Amino acid sequence: MRTGLLIALLTVPMLAIASPKPYHAEYSVSRNGSAQATATVNYGPESGGRWQLSSHTHGSQGMAALVGVDINENSVLRWNGEQPETIDYHFSQKAAWSSKQRSMKVDAAGGRITGTDKDQSFALAYQPGVLDQNAINVALSNDLAAGKRGDLVYTVVSKRALSTQRYHVVGEETLSTALGSQRALKVERIRDNADGRSTTLWFGVDRGYVPLRMQQREPNGENIDMRITRLGA
Repeated sequence: MRTGLLIALLTVPMLAIASPKPYHAEYSVSRNGSAQATATVNYGPESGGRWQLSSHTHGSQGMAALVGVDINENSVLRWNGEQPETIDYHFSQKAAWSSKQRSMKVDAAGGRITGTDKDQSFALAYQPGVLDQNAINVALSNDLAAGKRGDLVYTVVSKRALSTQRYHVVGEETLSTALGSQRALKVERIRDNADGRSTTLWFGVDRGYVPLRMQQREPNGENIDMRITRLGA
């Protein structure tokens, strides 16, 4: 449902960087209150100081099962100081007879970002700290764990362009989940022209700030709700 690297790091050795702890999480996904899919998310270290965030959503019930919804999303990240930055990103979605793919690669040394979206290629000027849409949750988890509150701002590649996404930390709530009652920080995306669209996320205060719930409301009334059912290392 859906979240940097400073130029100076290109000339100095990579240091051990703090990062959100590895986790394995499973979620139920509903559409307008009707169960539709299950999602699995894994976050953990890779070789060379890199980290990987991967998710798989599979249509298990209702219309999502009928049309065979299958979505895979994978982000490879590196850490600059206290901030993540995307190195490589891939997205694929299949449903019935249609499919979508997106990808991007970040070349900090070469000063550019390249990728494809809906069979159209793009090239952008590199910006430190750039993220793909999947990796925003890692950045949010990291900033919340570091005690940051108020408005949080990220540079994100979206629709073949660089954009600024802003989020506001609303405050702490008690969230009812399959894991029991959980303390959670509620975060809302700030949109300049929302037109009825909203994105709200809840991060577990006592669960390493892993996303516990993600809700997306669309202008046409569609409501996609993703809720955690299992959490492990």
